Amino acid sequence: MTHAVRGLGLVVSLVLASTLYAIPTAAQEKAASIPPSTAAYVYIQIQGPEGSVYGFRASSSGHLSTIPGSPFKLAGEIIGSTPTKFFTLGEDLIHSYGITSDGAIESQLSQIPFFDYSGHACGPPDSVQNGAVLDHTGKYIYVLLECAGEDLSAEYQSFLINSDGAFSYDGDTSLPASWRDDGYAPDLPSILGNESFAYAEVDDGHLSGLNGFRRTSAGTLELMQFTESDPTFGACDGQVDVRGPNASPVGNYVVLQIYPCDSSPAYLGSYAVASNGNISSTNTLSNMPTSSIVSRSTFSPSGDLFVAYGNGIEIYKFNGAAPLTLWQTALNGGSIDQIAWDGSSHMYALSRYYNELYVFTVTSTSVTETSSISIGSPYGMVVVSK
Repeated sequence: MTHAVRGLGLVVSLVLASTLYAIPTAAQEKAASIPPSTAAYVYIQIQGPEGSVYGFRASSSGHLSTIPGSPFKLAGEIIGSTPTKFFTLGEDLIHSYGITSDGAIESQLSQIPFFDYSGHACGPPDSVQNGAVLDHTGKYIYVLLECAGEDLSAEYQSFLINSDGAFSYDGDTSLPASWRDDGYAPDLPSILGNESFAYAEVDDGHLSGLNGFRRTSAGTLELMQFTESDPTFGACDGQVDVRGPNASPVGNYVVLQIYPCDSSPAYLGSYAVASNGNISSTNTLSNMPTSSIVSRSTFSPSGDLFVAYGNGIEIYKFNGAAPLTLWQTALNGGSIDQIAWDGSSHMYALSRYYNELYVFTVTSTSVTETSSISIGSPYGMVVVSK
């Protein structure tokens, strides 16, 4: 098919997972005197997009301890971080904050009013803000804005992040009028690890499809024409609902959730991305896995694992354009809202329903729950490797 250019305000409890205690040996006492190295910093926002942000150090073993000075009160919803800067999105401003060497979030570095720039036909109060995403390099933020009411325009704005944390407006791209008139609702883009292309779900209220983006040399996302070659579904061809594109951080691949004839469960299809942005799959109805729990998904940093989650967690071996292979499951039946990874083989799973953060250690042979914390009203999570 061809497409148009188209992370205690009030913490109820904070409890580290139970640990077995025993009389330490001399060797254990010596080892205990050596502080564990920090693998990552984990930030959890509570009670919504204006809530306090709790910070934790994740040790090399995957156990969590509170960052001094936590919680941090920031402006807006947490959207991403580099090792030295933290970013949030407010009602009409993007904010940057400094991060100390021990993970504490410092005072604001800069802010920019995104409604002051071209590329958005309507401003407050007619605008619906759909969020922002930080690219893999930590140098660009992309903001999705929509107009409510009669004007159904939607814009993807691009902002460069300078070395001092200040922002520079870098341009925009918009959905064409025909898409606006049909009432399509776009989503944030998922960006390939090489930053060349990105794909986003767009829903017309009946079937979902994709927007495709090319990133210019200046860093701006611009909508592009591209083709999508799907697996064959017999009588359902032409009625394929495609959702949740997830671009690989390594190589030129994207995984889609495919619902033939708008029915469940979802097929998980692997697609190769060509040099011009076209995507195609050689998967078939007989070799694609299906998932009854997937609502969201993510890749491990190395790109060798693909994780589907929602009502539990499914971990797949990612095989490039070849079909995914189910490898491990975890928290079956548990409601999971967000998963993030660090660079030390730890997977973090956040549940708003259970007010819980689970930490898993993932090796080449196993997935083990290392620790967990209970935290009231978690809203979003950002993980940044040390």
